[in-house]
Amino acid sequence: MDSLGRRPRLRPRYNTFPTSTSRIIRWRTTARISENARPWHAMPVERGEQSATRRSRPVVIVKTTGLIVATKKRQWNLPVEQELNAVNKRLDQLIGLMLPEQPVSPDGGAAGPRTEYDAFTNQAYSPFDLPSKLLGNPSVMRTLGLDADFAQVLTREERIAGPEGMANAGARVLVVHHQHIVSALAAFSARVHTWYPILPSGFSQEYFRVLCGLLRPSSETCLSLLVAAIGHIVEQDEAASGTPYFETALASLPIIIAECSLRSVQCLMLIGLYYCCLLKPCQAHDYCLIASSKIQNIIKSGLGGDDPNTVEQTRLAYWGVLLLENEIGGQLDVAKSGIWCLDEHVPLPLCHQTWHFMPESTPAAVPSPPSPGSAHSTHTNVQNMQSYFLAEIAMRRMLHRCNTAVQVTSFGKYVYAPGIALELEHQLEEWYRYLPETNSFEKGDVSQPLTLVNIPSCPLSNFLRVQYYCCKLSIYWPAVYQAMQDGATTNILVDHCQRFFDSYAMLIPSIVAAFRDCWVNRWTLFVR
Repeated sequence: MDSLGRRPRLRPRYNTFPTSTSRIIRWRTTARISENARPWHAMPVERGEQSATRRSRPVVIVKTTGLIVATKKRQWNLPVEQELNAVNKRLDQLIGLMLPEQPVSPDGGAAGPRTEYDAFTNQAYSPFDLPSKLLGNPSVMRTLGLDADFAQVLTREERIAGPEGMANAGARVLVVHHQHIVSALAAFSARVHTWYPILPSGFSQEYFRVLCGLLRPSSETCLSLLVAAIGHIVEQDEAASGTPYFETALASLPIIIAECSLRSVQCLMLIGLYYCCLLKPCQAHDYCLIASSKIQNIIKSGLGGDDPNTVEQTRLAYWGVLLLENEIGGQLDVAKSGIWCLDEHVPLPLCHQTWHFMPESTPAAVPSPPSPGSAHSTHTNVQNMQSYFLAEIAMRRMLHRCNTAVQVTSFGKYVYAPGIALELEHQLEEWYRYLPETNSFEKGDVSQPLTLVNIPSCPLSNFLRVQYYCCKLSIYWPAVYQAMQDGATTNILVDHCQRFFDSYAMLIPSIVAAFRDCWVNRWTLFVR
């Protein structure tokens, strides 16, 4: 300390650098880290790179920044700067190996993201994604010679066209013909409700009572009108046939949106099914999201009550909305409702109180016409519908937990995992073995002509067969994609590629029949 009590200024003392490559810098003081100093993982990267914040990891690396320390008497000489730059380059390489900023895509020729949203989605994007999600898989789109954003183009076209039925909602006077509403109810039961059984057992009486009344706006009126609208569409195969009922039902839409009840959830789901029958998936998904939000709030707040019938209806509504949202959302890049967060907490429905149309339930003054459609849809019984609904829930749960045989390497690269593929196929075979007899189906033999493949006469069983082979496509698609990308194959890879193409061949006969019979899932079947 000098005469004024001040400490002498500390300066680095340098040794005489030898001619060897080793450099030693000695400091005469102990370095202290300021409390306000940022950690290394939050420091901006220098020397021409953009500022970036690296994620914190247990490994700590101190990176020099090439600072040139200058004093009044001497400066760093040029060899020192070169040596520090060399050290920095080595550290850059180490950091790049240990902390890759972005996964390395196997598709190196893919165009870069065009928007901030594209950059966000690409972080979690795997080109191995399910081929059953055809439109939602850019790698499949490119393989087919289409633009990677083809799904977005379709979405924009539907959005621009505008919603169906909104312009004249509630404006016209509806004339109800008893014969028409009876046939519409029978068609709705046979061709729509079998796929999503969400209505209570006594719905037929409510339906005729409401439609024979004044049709005042309410959730009860809306539900019956929507059933009639959808029934007319699937019965006559014409969108215009159900328009008057649908437009009248939309007069109750403000009430439906305001209510938080099971009836409002059922109405919103039926609006979604109406748009599904018109091949308008985006509008269907919009209403499905609202229904999902409502049913989640009902369950979380305990509004379902303790009555056994109400509890059962709540479970049916929850699983019905989940299946519908999952079916539509799997093909499009749309918002998610988070409905899967409750799947472990909502028990499976018993399906004992599910509604099914019986001709004898029609009013005595109205003669009961024969049920429309083919014999297999007419004789779909309640037991078959119940077992299908539970089997479909089990399939969706299995696909939700793990649906693709892909691993990510330490470098962020996606690679095919044959072991995972075999395990997924084992789980699928377990699902198949536990199918009840009413919903079982023959897998078929790929060696025989497709015309000889035995397609189940029951549409529900045939749709489960479609799901079975779509799941197989999802499992073995990564093997095909990796073979196309790498150009080199192994015996295991060739075998799994063969399984993919065999599954695709066995899927074709069933998916053609399902497109004819399954109105509510026609759009998703068409794009598979």
